[in-house]
Amino acid sequence: AITIAIMLSLSWFTWDGNALSDLGNYDNGLPAAIVFNVGLVLAGILLLVFTYCFTRAITDIPTKIGLIPFFIALIFLIAIGVFSENAGDIHFSVSVGFFGSFPFAMWFVGLGFLRFRKFWWFSLISIILPFFSIYMWTSWFGGVFPFWTGNAIPEITTAFTGIGWLWLIWFLYDR
Repeated sequence: AITIAIMLSLSWFTWDGNALSDLGNYDNGLPAAIVFNVGLVLAGILLLVFTYCFTRAITDIPTKIGLIPFFIALIFLIAIGVFSENAGDIHFSVSVGFFGSFPFAMWFVGLGFLRFRKFWWFSLISIILPFFSIYMWTSWFGGVFPFWTGNAIPEITTAFTGIGWLWLIWFLYDR
């Protein structure tokens, strides 16, 4: 949905000058905003269903507890789509909630899996991966990349780390 929304917004969207949420702003183009916002809501709902099924399939209590921050992050993801930039300050709050909670979801699950030797590789990835996102956000806030006026790059970095992590979970779940 993000890719489609970008394709619909090629006339104005830039990676270094916009936020991904600009794609969901109805004033910037109705088709792109609908695709973007509905995509976030659907992704969040589908991931909630997956998380519920995953939680029911596993018996490990620490991992179930570790998935709580992930569940919270997904609620924030859905809220980003529901409360687009047009909704005002609440959009900023739910965006910060998502980007702030997702790394903790990865860390909690990764730390929980450290108890299992055969999953150390997954644990290490889960612990290290969020630091790429944190580096991009702190660099953006700290002015390391002064040519960025928007935050789409740290946002997509967080999205890619999260997507990669979810693929790993799916791989483990499918085994």
